[in-house]
Amino acid sequence: MIEAYFDESGIHDGANICVIAGYWGIASHWGWMERRWRAILDDFNFPLKDFHATDLINATRHQPMLKRLTEEAIGKFHIYPVSASIIVDDFNAFSEKQRRWFTGATLKTKGKLVTSGAPTKPYFVPFQLCLRNISEQVKPGRKANFFFGIDKPMSKYARVLFNQIKTDRAYSERWPTKNRVGDPAFPAAKETPQLQAADLLVHLTYRHVLERQAADNWNVEPRGLLRACLRNLRRQQDHVLQNRECLQYMLDVTHAAFGQWDI
Repeated sequence: MIEAYFDESGIHDGANICVIAGYWGIASHWGWMERRWRAILDDFNFPLKDFHATDLINATRHQPMLKRLTEEAIGKFHIYPVSASIIVDDFNAFSEKQRRWFTGATLKTKGKLVTSGAPTKPYFVPFQLCLRNISEQVKPGRKANFFFGIDKPMSKYARVLFNQIKTDRAYSERWPTKNRVGDPAFPAAKETPQLQAADLLVHLTYRHVLERQAADNWNVEPRGLLRACLRNLRRQQDHVLQNRECLQYMLDVTHAAFGQWDI
């Protein structure tokens, strides 16, 4: 079975950027990674339950521990990073109906939206992209199960969206590998090294995208810990930024497929 673990950053009010990121791989490699992660924390006498990347990445004293985690746990085994970021202002520039569509609303053949989507929650755009990118790499006949922190705001709508992905025929037309998406689960991050690895990746990615935005330079390459976290990146499209042009392209493709529609 394929397992994928995800976390989010930038979903608070007023955020300029929202990021969904995590790792996927086969269960055996996750098991090896977990054992190594726990051993490294033990070496530094650092409690598993206290691992919160946002509290650690700016602290000089924790850099040796984070370096070992990225090199000896995350980078050593066959677990693969996937992330997607979205510019919140670009998302909000579209109409409510369009934002409903971006975040998972069902579009029937006559071009009518019949479910609500989540028009105030831009993070469900990169959320769906991450799921799709993983499903495209899962071999036919297999499924990937997805794990999110039980205390995360995205968990409630994630359940709804997973059910919709599985039951809505409209998804099949634009997402041919959706049958490789398994089930969601919501373990406690303080007990789950796999989620802590996702936590580290998402916060490093969030910081990196903010730096790129502040410099108005979207071509800055990842460095340091983030570069190490991305060591096993399989495809460039698995680490992307969604801006206004990307969202408009999604609308254009759907319009071409459906012709007349209501958004």
